[in-house]
Amino acid sequence: MNIPNILTVFRLCLIPVYIAVFATEGSTKELSAIIFIAASVTDVLDGYIARKYNMTTWVGQLLDPLADKLMQLTVVISLMIAKILPIWFVAILAVKECLMIAGGIFLYSKKTYVKSNILGKMNTVILFLAMVIILFAHTSDLTKLIVLSISAAFNLITIASYLYIYFIKKDAATSVTSQNNDGGLSK
Repeated sequence: MNIPNILTVFRLCLIPVYIAVFATEGSTKELSAIIFIAASVTDVLDGYIARKYNMTTWVGQLLDPLADKLMQLTVVISLMIAKILPIWFVAILAVKECLMIAGGIFLYSKKTYVKSNILGKMNTVILFLAMVIILFAHTSDLTKLIVLSISAAFNLITIASYLYIYFIKKDAATSVTSQNNDGGLSK
């Protein structure tokens, strides 16, 4: 197991720690935010190390997005249960993730792969910032609405960008068999 994969496993281990801290009565949400930030830092580090030192593995390609989504899901659900996040925001995230999963299955059946793009990466950063702001700050309802609206808009823009790439700019979507070991898929 290489360093990027160890960081990914560590991120997976932070999920129950986050839950325990968030659910502990008397615990501050700021401590939960610090755990979430630590998980996000390991995400950036494992990706950077894997690409820079050519340490990309199948295990990492499977576990990394799983760890990311599980941590995001954990934070969003915990904030929803605590009545900090409104249901409309969670519904938008759920629809986006379901569309991404369905799209991934569809693309897999077509032996096609659409690489993540700058909007997808920005969407992840904006969601991260929104969750940190909400966990750290005792924000007003208006501030929370603005932060969540920006994040929700980027979720919708991201879905539209992937649909555009696949249906309009098919040359940006590549065959799975043509991908190599530079972080893409291989068959």
